[in-house]
Amino acid sequence: MKPVVLLILDGWGYSRETIGNAIANANLPIIRDIESKYPSLLLQASGPAVGLTHGESGNSEVGHLTIGAGRVIFQYLDRINKSIRSGDFFENPVFVEAANHVKTNNSKMHLVGLLGSNSVHSHISHIFALIDLAKKNGLSNVYLHLFTDGKDSGLEEAPELIERLNKYILDSATGSIATIVGRDIAMDRNNNWDLISDTCDLLIRAKGEKISDPAAALKLKYESGYTDINMVPMVINPEGKISDNDSVIFFNFREDRMRQLVSVFVKEDFKEFNPDMPRNLFIAGMTQYIEPTPNFHVAFPLRNINNSLPEVISKNGLKQLHIAETEKYAHVTYFFHGLRDLKLDGEEDVLIKSDRNPTENPRMKCDEITSHVVKSIESDAYDFMLINFANPDMLAHMGVYDQVVKGLEAVDENVGKIRDAVLAKNGFLIVTSDHGNAEQMVYKSGEPETRHNPSPVPIYFISGNFEGKTENTDFNEPGGFLSDIAPTVLEILGIQKPVEMTGESLLKLIQ
Repeated sequence: MKPVVLLILDGWGYSRETIGNAIANANLPIIRDIESKYPSLLLQASGPAVGLTHGESGNSEVGHLTIGAGRVIFQYLDRINKSIRSGDFFENPVFVEAANHVKTNNSKMHLVGLLGSNSVHSHISHIFALIDLAKKNGLSNVYLHLFTDGKDSGLEEAPELIERLNKYILDSATGSIATIVGRDIAMDRNNNWDLISDTCDLLIRAKGEKISDPAAALKLKYESGYTDINMVPMVINPEGKISDNDSVIFFNFREDRMRQLVSVFVKEDFKEFNPDMPRNLFIAGMTQYIEPTPNFHVAFPLRNINNSLPEVISKNGLKQLHIAETEKYAHVTYFFHGLRDLKLDGEEDVLIKSDRNPTENPRMKCDEITSHVVKSIESDAYDFMLINFANPDMLAHMGVYDQVVKGLEAVDENVGKIRDAVLAKNGFLIVTSDHGNAEQMVYKSGEPETRHNPSPVPIYFISGNFEGKTENTDFNEPGGFLSDIAPTVLEILGIQKPVEMTGESLLKLIQ
């Protein structure tokens, strides 16, 4: 069997700038060898090329969605923004029902989610719009429960953002901040249910460090070594805890990091711990975090994405493997499938549990992933394989440059093992990325930069037939888009591209 293997190096962008560029400065003999022997291109992975606004950095979710769909998907951010501009947001039936539930029960409205300066998971303008919604509906008991960022925003940016939010609250005369906690606690996606339990204790029982001035309290915690990403639970107003008969709106639009927390509130068979949930809550989410349930109301439902790459492969009777560690497991399954939780005929999904703190072991789980992949290649088990190495992105988010370099070098070593196994079977290996991050880790001020970048990403085409054909390699300007990857894979597999895919095969650019 000649396998086609798609290896995604998460957060591996391209930049000519060498200062703060961990990828340019790491010792990467395998990647450099591939660059010298095989054709490669740059792909656009941000802004309108992946369904985002101009200048907006891509991310893992949007990247895997676009790669799997083979087309540009209109993202939630633009849908929500347009609804706010048109006024439809304030007539959204889910939000109206949430407000009416508060009025009927003379109860409280809770707005829960990430406060950041970027737009990967949420957007501050959506918080402003929900405050406006509450004001338009005459709600007086409105409480905000905020998750500080530190990953897609600056490590210590929360005080500035809280000041901006408090000004809006004051001008609107609606709402108050009740609780604060770091995103690594509240938005865990690695099945660390003790963190989710702590978050529920904060939201429902106001269990946390009592403070009066959020900005001052955060700055004190910074001096103790905390950042926004791992900020301890804090309570500003204990009266703002979630109680019987309240409405709760989770305002993050990205799904994966809200699933665990929201499941505690809405799943009747939840068994990870006893949350002792208040009664008669109205629970709403900006988007479809989990499978539909009668007690979870979705303001902006999913749109169907038919004939994704894995779906087309399955329809053609081929076998496929999707493998990643926990931090990126949703990306190689849910997002790659076009925002659907399913397992297709002939598909196997393998999850390797992530370490709790990646910087303690910058190799993370790439060795274990590679071991499984190489055995699968040698046993002729699959026609197509999708692999994600999380190291570049996850470590770059931590902002520790030396650890990122170590992680990149571990990835490089494992790319070599997979390359050798694929070539031994006369297969085809495509190495690429979903967005930029590790190539830009320092601000001009010298401070660590931990967020994504709008950089293009490389794509390498590795097979026996392409060795030595580097004349069409071009790293001057992007020559394609992430949406072109799926049609490329299908052409290699000898499968006709479905009409839904608007991307184009990249093979014509390198042959």
